[in-house]
Amino acid sequence: MRNTPVTHLGQVAKSKPRYTSGVLTTAALGVAVEKFANIARKGGDTPYLSHLLAVSALVMEHGGSEEQAAAALLHDIIEDCDVSATELVDLLVARGADQAAAEHVTTMVEATTDGQASDKRNKTDWLRRKQTYLDGLAKKSPDHPALLVSLADKVHNAEATLAQVRGGLSANDLYAGTEFNAKAADQKWYYTNLVAVFSKHLSSDVNTQPLVRRLATAVEEIFRDVAVTGGPQ
Repeated sequence: MRNTPVTHLGQVAKSKPRYTSGVLTTAALGVAVEKFANIARKGGDTPYLSHLLAVSALVMEHGGSEEQAAAALLHDIIEDCDVSATELVDLLVARGADQAAAEHVTTMVEATTDGQASDKRNKTDWLRRKQTYLDGLAKKSPDHPALLVSLADKVHNAEATLAQVRGGLSANDLYAGTEFNAKAADQKWYYTNLVAVFSKHLSSDVNTQPLVRRLATAVEEIFRDVAVTGGPQ
């Protein structure tokens, strides 16, 4: 029989996970399922939970802690579900999470939120929110735990968009849809600045560098034919 890696899979020693998922993970997942049950991804009928699970998986796969993975599951809850930071802590604690852990997770969620569910959604407000978000990222220290959560979120969004572009849609056509609050030029401005911030802050982090490269690659391909005219004028 050929000596292949598959032949010896049973002989490979299993390593231990970086952390043991526990009550915090269960609590965060329960809150996410409850609050996002009736929400779909933009432009289709895909359950929004798919995005939350994917972002959390990216966090786990790139060196994240259980608290970071939990924050990834909940990173959009303040923005999209009209849940305050105080309420989020209470929701997690009610499901058995430790108070301190619930507060740490909520702090990360706040740091990755660029608005409230009650905010108006138009071009002017979009630019303000995105500039505030970029400024907030830029002020964080390179070891801030929310950076990985934010990066994973942007990677999943960008790669989902890239799949549509590769399917035949141009960025200009895609972002012309009514479900988006900004056109392609403004989106290019935003994502290009995100790449710059993450590249600077995470340049020495071996765990997150692959994600930074994935974001940069996706952004370059998505907006290849979009003129650089977006952003605050």
